[in-house]
Amino acid sequence: MHLALVPRRRFATLYGAAAPPIFAALDAALAARAAAGLATRAYDPEDGLPELGVAPAPLEPVALLAQLRAAAEAFSAQGAIIESLWIIGGPQAVPFATLPNPMPDRDGPLRTDAPYGLAEPSEPMLRWPVGRTPDAEPLAPGLLAEQLHQIARAHAAGPRPPGRLLAISAARWAAVTAELLAELPEAVIQLAPPFVAGAQAAQGLAGAQLIVCNLHGVNSGDSWYGQAPSDTELVPALRPADLAGLRLDGVVVVTQACFGARLAPVGEGPTLAAAMLAAGVSGLYGALGLTYGAPDPPPGESDLLAHALLVALREPGARLGQALVAAQAAILRQALRRQGAPDADDLKTLLGFVLYGDPTLAM
Repeated sequence: MHLALVPRRRFATLYGAAAPPIFAALDAALAARAAAGLATRAYDPEDGLPELGVAPAPLEPVALLAQLRAAAEAFSAQGAIIESLWIIGGPQAVPFATLPNPMPDRDGPLRTDAPYGLAEPSEPMLRWPVGRTPDAEPLAPGLLAEQLHQIARAHAAGPRPPGRLLAISAARWAAVTAELLAELPEAVIQLAPPFVAGAQAAQGLAGAQLIVCNLHGVNSGDSWYGQAPSDTELVPALRPADLAGLRLDGVVVVTQACFGARLAPVGEGPTLAAAMLAAGVSGLYGALGLTYGAPDPPPGESDLLAHALLVALREPGARLGQALVAAQAAILRQALRRQGAPDADDLKTLLGFVLYGDPTLAM
């Protein structure tokens, strides 16, 4: 059984008169899921799952985790499992969970959706795929409703034939990016610089189906940056403004940039993640904090995760949530072979990346 966590009561409070169009769009997405053969149980945590004996819970991470464990046990008693969890709403409605940060960096506690799949440092694998269809910060109810309509259209259309794979990489990391894409010879690699933000960026994105961004992200800005091989200066490669008027319907983005999944803008907004969602991307994989990778070959951490995601997403019939679970498993296997157990930066990579999108959506 696929679960859809829908905080209807919270939405009514947050959005007021703008809530009914969101609910109508959600009903369309759920109907499209059903037509695609994806049995889904939508529920509001504040109501619980009374038919399963699962009590209501407030919309805070510890209570939600306990409720999900109870739901998993209740389904198991009926011979069923939770196949995926789809969270509707941004952190204003359903907060990200937190975990101890395994790295001694400046991020503080790790903000992530991984615990909602019952992943934790001692068992970093998701027990079921988790995806979130978020709102921007500040709230943009039209964005949330449009994403849900886009999901309904995508389910109705079904999987698409494989399309263009585009990689945008900081020129400093060109060798690493080339190595992680060596098994995907159809990939087109754009190095930044000379690839820079502006009209060139928008033209470069057009026509791609899968986009991987091995770029810098900074805590003080909403863009992603490139870097020349012999310079420490960061050069804007993608900015939210570059996506104005651009449609990326059905595109899936994997970003290794630090803060790549951030929804709250530093400036007047939006963040690049929110701008991509507004442009119609079907899925975005990224982290809310600092990410780790290798400046030179061999690839490491987020490089390996990006490679594993791309390989999984190119499989026929691949679904967005299953691809993240498969990529996690690949990273964990490599860590076990290499050093016997995942180290701190492996764990942060395994637990820190989130999926924005319906986890059951097929590529």
